[in-house]
Amino acid sequence: MQKVFLTSDIGCSEKIDGKRCTKPLDNNNNFIKKVKENIKNEETFMYITSSPSNYETNDSYANITFDSFNMSGFNFKNLIIVDYRYNGNLKEDIKKTDIIFLSGGHTLTEMKFFEEIKLRDLLKDYDGVIIGQSAGSLNLAQTVVCSPESDEEIGTNYIWRGLEKTSINIEPHFTLHAEECDKKLREELLKISKDYPMYALCDGSYILDNGKTITLYGETYYLKNGNIDKVCNDGECLELEIHNYMKGNIKL
Repeated sequence: MQKVFLTSDIGCSEKIDGKRCTKPLDNNNNFIKKVKENIKNEETFMYITSSPSNYETNDSYANITFDSFNMSGFNFKNLIIVDYRYNGNLKEDIKKTDIIFLSGGHTLTEMKFFEEIKLRDLLKDYDGVIIGQSAGSLNLAQTVVCSPESDEEIGTNYIWRGLEKTSINIEPHFTLHAEECDKKLREELLKISKDYPMYALCDGSYILDNGKTITLYGETYYLKNGNIDKVCNDGECLELEIHNYMKGNIKL
């Protein structure tokens, strides 16, 4: 059975004197415990990148993420980084992987890479833990609903076919405070929500879809018809009914 975690930011690093440093995972909403409950083994960790040719950054973030999990009570021994340097048998490596981590980054760029490596098909029968962060969470949906990430992207393509591992769409890094967000982007996000409802996750919050139940953990808002409704508080959880907002498969 699938175990899919949709996250905004797992909080595995912080900047100290301008340098990004590893720290333990954000565990405000029992994220570590929930991953532990759903994982079978702690042998192999796979990090799939969003920018497959950006090797230095990929290595840095992959190692920070891997080390953060081990600082948080896990005991992973092997790290597999999937970008354009990868030359293994991805189908076989996925079978032996205990956690597949889909990184954050530019959402459409990441999905194009996922299409190149045929990740949708490779994940169909995978029953380990999949953790998406930000863009990685967005791309796990059946049909991705991605609000513009900059003013320049307003009016471009927001909808494409995803990895089809969940019916849930999220908006990551959400803040309710208007002064902390781009007004034009917030207006466009609420406009999109009139056709495609989504759950807006604050950093440190997450959703677990295990194929039978979908549960929100931490501060989460429901965006629908241009409205914002708080549905879960930090430190709390809410089980949702299994549902599907999608309007058919949309090709990339």
